[in-house]
Amino acid sequence: MRESRIRCRWLLLALCVATAPARAGEPVVVSSAETVTPMVELYTSEGCSSCPPADRFLAKLGTLIGQDFRAVPLAFHVDYWNRLGWPDPFSSSRYTERQRLVAYRNRQSSIYTPELVVSGREARNGAWIFDRIRELNDTPASMHIELQVDREDPDRIRAEIVFGNDAGREALGYVAIYENGIIREIGGGENRGATLYHEFVVRYWSEPYTVDIGESSTRLEVDIGADWERKNLGMAVVAVDPGDGATLQAVRVPLDILYKNNYE
Repeated sequence: MRESRIRCRWLLLALCVATAPARAGEPVVVSSAETVTPMVELYTSEGCSSCPPADRFLAKLGTLIGQDFRAVPLAFHVDYWNRLGWPDPFSSSRYTERQRLVAYRNRQSSIYTPELVVSGREARNGAWIFDRIRELNDTPASMHIELQVDREDPDRIRAEIVFGNDAGREALGYVAIYENGIIREIGGGENRGATLYHEFVVRYWSEPYTVDIGESSTRLEVDIGADWERKNLGMAVVAVDPGDGATLQAVRVPLDILYKNNYE
């Protein structure tokens, strides 16, 4: 990934979440809402027998977005189950370390799967999750995000992210590429013999970078993995409070239009 931060004039293309119309191969633009769109994190593993119901919950939540609330769901596959009979190909030690940070912020005694987190806070039941999302959707945002994505070539996408940070303090920004529609036959571990269905699986998670007070932008390029299903990819940008991890703002956009001519 090549990344640089430049100062620029803030341009907000819309007052609500909206994706600019685009034809195949053209850049796609999305802008954040006036209120907070929270990140919903799921920490999961293909080796965990308790995780499939949580995977289904996240998938169901994804189908409801836009009907009653806004959220950016992301599934982080942790690696500490890998030694117990089934190595999860989507897992990463970085995601385990991220979960440890979540646990520290929430004063948890341990990490576990499945774990759901809304705007940095550990969630214990589905009703609380939906209530919390709606509460945040009614909270004015102190951060604006504008994301423009295009395709440099079939194996690389390019993004420009413009931030308007009115929080009065620096924030941390992250970029994710996620994949939907993954079907997996499990050959070992607690889920041996099961067919698992995954949505919002994090395939790329950037290192954190500083979002300055005021107006700034970031440009980056991401190489697409050979085994990623391009028509099922999406990109998310999240800005969080560096202290408690609360979501200041988040946006996401499907990337299928960038690859439409490749799979028609």
